[in-house]
Amino acid sequence: MMDNRRLFNWTAWGYDFITRQEIWREQIRQTLTYAQDPQGLEEVLDLGCGPGISTFVFGEALVDAKIVGVDVAEKMIRRARAHHLTSYSHLENVKFDRADVYDLPFEAESFDLAVGHSFLYLLPDRLNALRSILEVLRPGGILVLMEPNAEGTVAQALRHVEGRRWLRSPFAAGRFATSMVMWRIVSRSQGQLRKDELEGLFEGAGFYGCHVQPTLGGLGLHAVGKKRG
Repeated sequence: MMDNRRLFNWTAWGYDFITRQEIWREQIRQTLTYAQDPQGLEEVLDLGCGPGISTFVFGEALVDAKIVGVDVAEKMIRRARAHHLTSYSHLENVKFDRADVYDLPFEAESFDLAVGHSFLYLLPDRLNALRSILEVLRPGGILVLMEPNAEGTVAQALRHVEGRRWLRSPFAAGRFATSMVMWRIVSRSQGQLRKDELEGLFEGAGFYGCHVQPTLGGLGLHAVGKKRG
């Protein structure tokens, strides 16, 4: 994890910039549709939370739940906490901790839902990362990941969002296009994932009821698995 930690500390500002857009928030909200009763959730773990945008979306959507955002990079967590103080201080159900996914600092069976956005593909030992996440989920708990699809293209993503009202300004459209191109470049160098590969990883880690489906017009994949009750 050390290389990724340095990478994310170095790129914290840029990552903050590209995730502060509606397409990112929309993707975060979509992950809640995989929970059978989102408003019944009590504890949610946001893995690889970066500067906290995803955590804040969960905090606003799940006002009765406790949301914990974790990231391996100190600068990401500092940015998340700063945003919390300056822009999201009304969200008293949100907190941030620096944590390594291979050694999560939580008791077993602590969370109803764990969510991660574009972080599994960066890990050298994906199977053990998933096993670590499984351990902190409660029986019946759900893991939802959004990962880069090896078979997707930026053109597909652009067609998928064409005409959305929040992309009608040149600035918003440019930010979205830049973020998708950068995601594609970085994921190509780190190792994009295929549907069958994600399903195999989830099942190998001990999840059941696993399914993977495309999102963002096929540029990304949503992978879902449950912990046996």
